[in-house]
Amino acid sequence: MGAESGGLAGHGGFGGDAGLAGHGGHGGVEVVFGAGAVRRLDALVDSYGARRVLVVASEGGLRRAGFGHWLESPRHHLFSGFRPNPALDDVLAGCALRDRVDPDLVVGLGGGSAMDVAKMVRALPADGAAARACLGTGAAPPPVAGNLVLVPTTSGTGSEVTQFATVFDGERKFSFDHPTAAATRSVVDPELTATCPAEVTTSCAMDALCHAVESLWARRSQAGSRADALRALDALTGPLGDGVKDTTAAVREQLARAAIDAGRAINVTRTTAAHAFAYRLTGRYGVPHGVACLLNLQWLFAYNTERHGTHCEDDRGRAHVRAQLDAVAAAFGVDLLDVPGRLGELLAQSAWSPRLGDYGLTERDLPDYVAAGLGSTARAANNPVRLDESLVLRALRAVH
Repeated sequence: MGAESGGLAGHGGFGGDAGLAGHGGHGGVEVVFGAGAVRRLDALVDSYGARRVLVVASEGGLRRAGFGHWLESPRHHLFSGFRPNPALDDVLAGCALRDRVDPDLVVGLGGGSAMDVAKMVRALPADGAAARACLGTGAAPPPVAGNLVLVPTTSGTGSEVTQFATVFDGERKFSFDHPTAAATRSVVDPELTATCPAEVTTSCAMDALCHAVESLWARRSQAGSRADALRALDALTGPLGDGVKDTTAAVREQLARAAIDAGRAINVTRTTAAHAFAYRLTGRYGVPHGVACLLNLQWLFAYNTERHGTHCEDDRGRAHVRAQLDAVAAAFGVDLLDVPGRLGELLAQSAWSPRLGDYGLTERDLPDYVAAGLGSTARAANNPVRLDESLVLRALRAVH
């Protein structure tokens, strides 16, 4: 990569939005938030005194964000060899470059995939077997390569404030979940989302909505995470109800804040079965992640509503689970039984079919689809209602 990175030195002015940095006593990533915040990124990078910076981004993304000069700088080294829903081979290639560059700082700029790759490139070993051990068995990664700064250009994944990242090894999805995956600091500038295609904006908002709902009812939820989830949910129902047709600066800021709140919530709770079932829909059928999650949230909300009295797995009891379901219904302003239909309407209003069968998933595929979803044991077990294979299959057929 290439030219000077803009010699703006200084350590001050990077505390970010006081309402976001270190918010709520959890999700400890410091966030620099606000329109124009990205224009301080050169100075922020300089403040770390880094001699070698490994940048995980696309060239186009760097230019759109105003950092095309990094492409000519001898201090900055670019890794862009990854795809959406990144594969482990992509990550290992980035880790090999990291070992050659030996960076003092890693910067990840882009959507959720770019940020996830940056997290893993910073922390995972470059050896495939050793990396798989960290992913599959939870083995501790080696010491990380310097600090990590994340700059999201979409609003929804929450990767900028979480300590985990997603990667596919073949069709199998892994989550790298370790404190070393958390950013040192994130720069969230809603202006960077202005060039997002409408379908990307909408899918990312759907992802954040599912984060909010799933973290609200997750068995690992806490009072603080539920407060974050409710705040995100309240912020998302309006723009999504309009099919995210209004993309004014105020709405972009609202979506960016909601993504952070929902991300901080899932950083405490992790996700549940809607995400567990979404991975196969994305990996095999190519459905955008947020859309895949919302498709599955339809049947899962109905399932949890119908079964929370008889199949409750949450130690806090069925009344607690019912209270979270009611909170979601209240956020949408509908009766509890009408929530699945409202979720389907959100999909249709954004030109996505609410029927699984319209994405290539056949009736014959459903048993294997159920097995894959239930095979994501951590996510499935975090659901507050026990997932019985035959009952899940019946619920899926209702939205097929």
